[in-house]
Amino acid sequence: MFGEEIYGKISIEAGEIRQYKERAMTTLTLNPKYVNILQTFGNIEEIVEEILYRYTLERINERIEKASQAVLGFEAKYGMPYREFYERAMNDDEFVAALWEADPTWEDDLMVWEYYGEVLSDWTNRLN
Repeated sequence: MFGEEIYGKISIEAGEIRQYKERAMTTLTLNPKYVNILQTFGNIEEIVEEILYRYTLERINERIEKASQAVLGFEAKYGMPYREFYERAMNDDEFVAALWEADPTWEDDLMVWEYYGEVLSDWTNRLN
């Protein structure tokens, strides 16, 4: 399961969550009010693991969405995917001359586009 892979074993003792991964341990202190409430819903370790899993997915999806929007913006601006744009910018002098004429900041766009493509790939791979 995702939670076990990322967070290792979680144990809860007296309102504290202890997270074990290899030989490292992280301790989280929970407000006893929340521990008492969570216990009414079942196994607190499973609940906390599910909460961490959902929170992680939510944050990853936010980053994927931001990167996707940036990549789509550049694709719309230049009318092609990054790989094609990169190849043409590296190999087609006429294409580069037209870029300079149309938008002198195209090189900056290329770097930012590449960055967001890498961010998108990285966060998407973390989901798998």
